[in-house]
Amino acid sequence: MKQYLNFNYNNISNYSLQHHFGQLFKKVELIFFVVLSIVFLVTSKVNKNITNDVSFAFVGVSLPVVKIAAFPFNTVINLLVNFQELIDAKKENITLKEENAKMRKLFATAINLKNENQELKNLLQFVIPKSTHYAVAKIVGRSHGLFNQNLFINIGTNRKISEGNIVTGAIGMIGRVVDVAEDKSRLMLVTDPSSRIPVIASKARARGILVGVNNNLMEVLYLSKNHQIKVGDMIFTSGDGDNLPPGILIGVVRKVDKSYVGVEMIEDINNADIVTVMEY
Repeated sequence: MKQYLNFNYNNISNYSLQHHFGQLFKKVELIFFVVLSIVFLVTSKVNKNITNDVSFAFVGVSLPVVKIAAFPFNTVINLLVNFQELIDAKKENITLKEENAKMRKLFATAINLKNENQELKNLLQFVIPKSTHYAVAKIVGRSHGLFNQNLFINIGTNRKISEGNIVTGAIGMIGRVVDVAEDKSRLMLVTDPSSRIPVIASKARARGILVGVNNNLMEVLYLSKNHQIKVGDMIFTSGDGDNLPPGILIGVVRKVDKSYVGVEMIEDINNADIVTVMEY
């Protein structure tokens, strides 16, 4: 019975001693850190370099630890970003492939058209227009009389302008030079009753003479009976007689009867300010 009592007593004594030393160690530890803090506080007031050295030392020790701890997170973030960039690059690559295929088709079509155009030129014995002189002029006057349709421009012999030169607007032909002074010229419009121009229709390929009648609609004369010209066809110079280069747009067909083809000038003369004079 005493043995059991002594055993329990010894255990309680050992536990109390261990607990006592534990409490004492905590108090000593607390006092140590308090004293250390006071020392650092006083030292920092006396000498700031020590504080900086300690701070740098702490940063130097903690920086590798932070880098190691952040490495997995940075790696995951980089993988996610690179994966997204890879997806975007794949989409862009698909788009570029489609655009490249379209460009290849367009390039092949352009090559075929170029070769076909060259073959047609060779077949038709195409000759480059002999006109080499162009001059840009400004309209400075208009004359819309009962029997004539004229314009005046601000260049003449001072820009090598001569009678018979062709005058075009932004889209097509509007007339020819009929009188020339040193710094002025008079133009006869294609709508003038004295105007006679060999023309050809774009689709029907029918040839005739375009005559001005001093109004909005000109008339095509000397057409064959079965000319097949329809409303909407474009009228170009035919080059017959070699007085005008072929292929210059003049107007569009607005009215077709059995013996009448009315053509409206493609250019809006009332709103035109700048013209081009071409030597031929």
